Parts: sequence; C-alpha cells; structure tokens
Amino acid sequence: MSLEEARQVQPDRFEIIVDTVEHTVHDASVSWKQVVDIAYPGQDDDPAYVFKVQYEDAAGHPKSGTLLKGEHVTVERRGTTFSVLRSVVS
Repeated sequence: MSLEEARQVQPDRFEIIVDTVEHTVHDASVSWKQVVDIAYPGQDDDPAYVFKVQYEDAAGHPKSGTLLKGEHVTVERRGTTFSVLRSVVS
C-alpha cells in the first residue's frame, strides 16, 4: 500500500508542519495548545514563557494569521504550517 493510499484509508489523519517538522493530528480543528505542546512539550502553561503561534495555508478563512491562546484553526488535510516563537517573561 502506498503512502497516499494509507492516507485515504485514514480519513481522520491530518499532516501539519510545526517549526519545519511534519506531525500527524487526528482532527481538522487544531488548537493553540496542541501546536505549542508539539513545539514545546509541557510548557504551554509555564508562566515563565509567552508563545506566539503563526500559521499559513489553513483550510478556513483567514488562510494565515496569528493563533491566540484558546483559539483553534481548521487545517488542510496536508500542509498547514505553524511557527511557534517562545519568549521568556522578564
């Protein structure tokens, strides 16, 4: 079975890219928390850090923008990209 055939068999499989690395999620709605947890596992609630999440090539409108804490974005089946910037609170 080819990789493309395997993707068609698993309709709940979405391939997103977080900080240049491909990851699989199982829902078209991806949250700020999910993305931050992929980029910085276990740090999303750490008060020492602030995170900025930007996205491109989303399924909904807008196609690109900033994802805020508590928000979700609808992703394409393959190729929605996220960039996560972590800053230290001083």
